[in-house]
This record gives sequence, structure tokens and C-alpha cells, in this order.
Amino acid sequence: LIWLRLMAVADIITAFAGPVLNPDEDTPGTGPLLIIVDGTWADARDWSRRVDRIDAALAEAARDGRTAALVTLTDLPPEPPVFQDAQAVQQRIPALQPHPDAPDGAALTDWADSLTGQFDTFWMSDGLARNSRAALLAALESHGTVTAFESPRPVLGLRAAQFVDNDVTVTALRATSGVEVETTITAIGLDPAGVERRLSSAIATFEATATQATATFDLPPELRNRVTRFEIQGMRSAGAVTLTDDALKRREVALLAGASDREALDLLSPLHYLEQALIPTADLIDGTLQDVLLANPDAII
Repeated sequence: LIWLRLMAVADIITAFAGPVLNPDEDTPGTGPLLIIVDGTWADARDWSRRVDRIDAALAEAARDGRTAALVTLTDLPPEPPVFQDAQAVQQRIPALQPHPDAPDGAALTDWADSLTGQFDTFWMSDGLARNSRAALLAALESHGTVTAFESPRPVLGLRAAQFVDNDVTVTALRATSGVEVETTITAIGLDPAGVERRLSSAIATFEATATQATATFDLPPELRNRVTRFEIQGMRSAGAVTLTDDALKRREVALLAGASDREALDLLSPLHYLEQALIPTADLIDGTLQDVLLANPDAII
């Protein structure tokens, strides 16, 4: 019994000591540190976490007595980075903001060619593939060690909505495949009082090996005409929003014939060719002039 008690106490002491199997050696860095942020729309979803990671990297550089520089690829400085005290660079973090566009490849190449000296690089990647990445990586590796950081959260985006077979379809994209996942896409628009509301929502399901999924909206014409945009629910990013245009709207058109339509064959009807031309893109209204005026159509022919 005494032996068991001694073993229990020894286990408790060992647990509180916090032993680590195969510990990582934390070797302090030396020399200047360049922190690069892509700063695109794909970074916006977890921007606060990226800012915290940048702050931690600069704090570590300050403890190691290293100089540092901070560069956003979507807002390149006109000159090569100037390395200064890491704590001074930390003061610039609150001014960082993601941009809705991608870095300029030509400007990025010119900037990379202007780099001089030896320094290590910590690259905050947005997870998107671009042609300019390989050249920039090669340039940075010629000056020192490059460490890349990429968020584990998926990068999602939306293509423009399309009107197919009386339904509105919206295609969602993701950067990498791997697991089956569902994404909710929301239709946003104005209600009859002019207040912006969520009009409808649909699920887009990514198969395990797929990088795109489609959500289908079955909306009545009046509701569909009020949709102003589609967005991925719970995600704030320029890539997670697609605006609508007149391609989704079906106008109400009333057709009136000056002569009575008494022909037996459709091809002899005075409205036949107008109907065939307008049916794919408009909702047609039949009736007398007094009836169609009450329907308030967009056009009367």
C-alpha cells in the first residue's frame, strides 16, 4: 500500500513537471526579420487572428533583439523595406487592413528585385495560388530562411449568380478539397418597405473531392427581382459576396393586339413572334388594357 501511494505521488509530481516527448528546440533567431502579409480578400475572414500572429512574431523578434520590417503585398511600399526596432514596427499593426484585390504581379516582381542584404522572412499566406508566388519565394530564399504561415480555415468564394430553368443557381468555390462540407448561401434584398432583409437561403454541399458546389434558389419572380446580392452566411469577405444584375430579373410585359386574335393557327397570331422572343426573359401578361394596367407591368407592347 505504501508503495502504491509513493507511485501515485511520483506520477502527480511528474505530471506537474510537464514532460514533453520529442520537444521542439526553440532556437532564438538572429538578424533582421521581414514579415510579409498577402492582405487580400481571402485574409479578411480571420484577419484578427492574423494580426495576433503578426504581433506575436514581432514580440518574439523584440525579445531576441532583432530588427524587423512589415510589408503588405496588396499595398507595396515604393522602396525596399527598412528594418528597425521590432517594437516600433508593432505600432503599425492597428493600421493594417486587407484589400479586396490581389497583389500586382509586375509591381511585386520589381519590388522583389530591389531587395538587398540578408534577412529571414515570415510569410503570412492567404492560401490562394498566384503566378507571382514562385518568383517572390525564390527571391526571398536568396536572402535567407523563409517560413510560411497559412490559416487552417478554408478559403471560400462565390461566382456570379445565373438564371437556369426558372431557378437561380450560385456556385461556391473552395481553395482545397479534402472533406465533405455544407455551406449556407443567403439571398439578400429589399422587402416591400425598402428594408434590407434575408429573402431566402440554400445549401451548397462540397463533395470530399470537389472544389465547387452549387446552391439552387427557387424564388417567385417578385422575390427574385428584389435580390441585390448573394453571400456566404457568417463570412465577411469580398470573395464571399456576389452582386446581382438585370440578368436575374424577369420583367413583366403585357402584350396587346390591335386586331382581334381569331386565327386558328399560332403562326398567324399577331403576337406569336413577340411571345416567342420574350418568353425566355420576361413574364407575359394577357388581358385587356384595363386588366394589364392594374398589374402595373414594366412595359406594354
